Amino acid sequence: MYGTTDVRRFNKRGVLAAVGILIVASGLAVWAEVPVRQSLGVTFSTSYARDLGLDTRETFTALLDDVGVRQFRIPVYWSDVEPREGVFHWDDVDWMMGEAEKRGARVTLAIGKKVPRWPECFVPDWAETGDDLSRTAQLETFLTTVVERYRNSPALVRWQVENEPAFSFGVCPRPDMEEWRHEVSVVRLLDGAHPIVSTASGELEPWYPVAGPADVIGISMYRVTWNKLFGYFRYPIPAWVYRVRSVAARPFVDATIISELQAEPWFPEPIANRTPAEWSATFTPRDLAENVSFAARTGISETNLWGAEWWFWLKKHGDSGLWDEAKRIFSER
Repeated sequence: MYGTTDVRRFNKRGVLAAVGILIVASGLAVWAEVPVRQSLGVTFSTSYARDLGLDTRETFTALLDDVGVRQFRIPVYWSDVEPREGVFHWDDVDWMMGEAEKRGARVTLAIGKKVPRWPECFVPDWAETGDDLSRTAQLETFLTTVVERYRNSPALVRWQVENEPAFSFGVCPRPDMEEWRHEVSVVRLLDGAHPIVSTASGELEPWYPVAGPADVIGISMYRVTWNKLFGYFRYPIPAWVYRVRSVAARPFVDATIISELQAEPWFPEPIANRTPAEWSATFTPRDLAENVSFAARTGISETNLWGAEWWFWLKKHGDSGLWDEAKRIFSER
């Protein structure tokens, strides 16, 4: 049986332990939300720019020279670059890489059959007709040709091999991780000088399946999405969750980056169904600033914004709010 002194000593120790735990927990909470200075860039999609009716070169130049972007993720669309087997159209990618080189911009090239923007998979018609074995060989030939063409570009900083290869999304075949790992090995064999990034949904899937063969994990980060049940929906995930997951991934990869940070509305219907003003109300300049601030609080030091083409489209339609906010944000980098 405890005596009076023992009880008091026990209570005192309990209080001290509780205070210690509270101090550690508070310290971790503060650490988990401390913002970092980020390297900021954009994803630029020639396919999306064309879908919006934009001149791709005018848009890319405006991002370089007006907004001041010096970090890009650029998808290389197989269906655009090789519209017929063995016939390659390099004009757009060559031009963008050349403009990036002139200004000292850094480029990640996303390659494969599944790369950013809807419908996600961009397989040319001629490659759809063969069997799986022939399609794999055709894709490997495409990857080899792209890597050999751009591996010596001063603008190139890394390769992204496929986009969210473990995530079933878009008009695509079912994910085949064995095929993806083979693609990674092909790219690494061709170019051992540049790291390889693989991507995953930041909210909807584990990151580890893509961590092993790649050097860097790139995650998407969406704050507001839309579904039929709830309409627009804000993810209730605090910034520190991403920080903890990033730290947990460090034994498997060199770094985690935000490859895709929401910087445009989530579109639940065709853009033509609403006016520019109606779309603007669903994602404002304040939303852009808050998302960038949120990303900084994750402790992840590199972010690419998703929706730069949309900013320019709005600007062309008389609303320069997002464009001007992006200029302000990039001017502070």
